[in-house]
Amino acid sequence: MITRQANPVKPSPGAVVEFEVVLVKDDCDPDYAVFCPSLPGCGSQGDTRTEALEMIADAIQGFLEFSPQPERQPYDKERLIAEYTADGCTVEVATVQVNI
Repeated sequence: MITRQANPVKPSPGAVVEFEVVLVKDDCDPDYAVFCPSLPGCGSQGDTRTEALEMIADAIQGFLEFSPQPERQPYDKERLIAEYTADGCTVEVATVQVNI
């Protein structure tokens, strides 16, 4: 199933926008990788889950600052989760709110 976002991101200044993010934890590594699949190339990492979510929120803000009108890209959530799980990782989908 592909999740499609209704509209391109074009928030007014000061708006709060919610983004779906994917946390990936290699079962042999204590760190978390995190990325926003609807904004290709937007990713970060953290020592803890909380830090990773804070870092991706900052990365999304920076991404939007330099690309103020990006279109969110659709992605297949189930396939993405299956791919990382097959590689021995724990995967979690979460949301973060970003002040624009």
